[in-house]
Amino acid sequence: MLYIVAQFFKVLGFVLHSVPMGIWFAGLPLAILCLLINGKNSNRFARRIFVQLPIMLAIGINFGIVPLLFTQTLFFKPFYTATILMAWCWFAVVPILIVGYYSVYLASFSAAASGLIQPVSNKNKKVNKRNKNSGSNKIRTIIFGIIASICLITIGIMIVNAQTLMVRSDLWLPIMERTGFYGATTGLANNMNDPSVWIRLATVFAISLITTGVWSIFDSYFLLRKKTESDSDTKSDTEYQRWTLSFALVITIIASIMLAGIGCLTAGLKIDGFVSSKISELTVTELSVFTVSTVATAIAGLVILAMKLCIGLQGKILAALVVIAQLTAITGFGIIRQLGQNMRLHQYVDSARTLQIAWEAFIPFLIIFVIGAIVVGWMLRQLVAGRNIKPV
Repeated sequence: MLYIVAQFFKVLGFVLHSVPMGIWFAGLPLAILCLLINGKNSNRFARRIFVQLPIMLAIGINFGIVPLLFTQTLFFKPFYTATILMAWCWFAVVPILIVGYYSVYLASFSAAASGLIQPVSNKNKKVNKRNKNSGSNKIRTIIFGIIASICLITIGIMIVNAQTLMVRSDLWLPIMERTGFYGATTGLANNMNDPSVWIRLATVFAISLITTGVWSIFDSYFLLRKKTESDSDTKSDTEYQRWTLSFALVITIIASIMLAGIGCLTAGLKIDGFVSSKISELTVTELSVFTVSTVATAIAGLVILAMKLCIGLQGKILAALVVIAQLTAITGFGIIRQLGQNMRLHQYVDSARTLQIAWEAFIPFLIIFVIGAIVVGWMLRQLVAGRNIKPV
């Protein structure tokens, strides 16, 4: 019973975590790039990303705990073995996350102070006085954004490192012998030499690119509020919506090419990424990559179709379909990823199936999960209402 419930929550948590994670993992570097380009619509995209990042970061971190919790529950032996071998890297996630978290807030506040986020106000003179140093604040936005992006990408590398080391039991003893000290582990190990670490990371980044593009479409069609943006009017909104469609199309095509390239590389080199190649002629790694790549191509087609249709109700319907398509892609990837992990850890699956649910712990988890989901809904409501855009 626990095995089935845990598998469900692992996939659910992965999907809920992947959406906001994609926005900070790929969206933050794209926002910085857009600020450097300094175009009208690119700046607007950047400012909206910086406004939303603090909330997205909070949501992503909290939902990311769910799959991690059930991984520890089901596969505690390989998980703790891997993380003990790389203990210092694993513990470093916490201070790096703190630095990244505050850097996100500082970047967001600097963007607000620079005039990139300028609420409608009848006291425009005061706003202009407040924004005299907009140039230096914009530089601070970029600097803090770069620091936050480096921190978050570093955390991603460490987490992927642990996940890949967890399923490579054949490496544990050699690593222990290489990094141990008279039989005691020093916690200085890593799995960076495993090509699957970088393949996984590149795959996640490509999916995050598509997620960011889809989010920009959703944001432009459903979250824009004229009362919260000084440059928001029907004409500029329509122009921005069309820009997001072109933007999403470009990065979706780039991501699809990346995914197809990763799939070809994996198939050509027979790299054992997610599961053993003994499963079939096409490993789950390759299957997952090509599946996501196919869905991503379908999403690109939907975006192209949306670009050819008028802005209005049809545009909103297609924007919603694009969002549903991407969520389906992430869900499919999460399921295949989980099946792959189960295959690689098959020697621990039987013992995991025998675990019973500790209701005294599981019921409080469910209650807190529901409360957390309600809080997340309220936080997302703030994005829709535009209440997070305040004068600085």
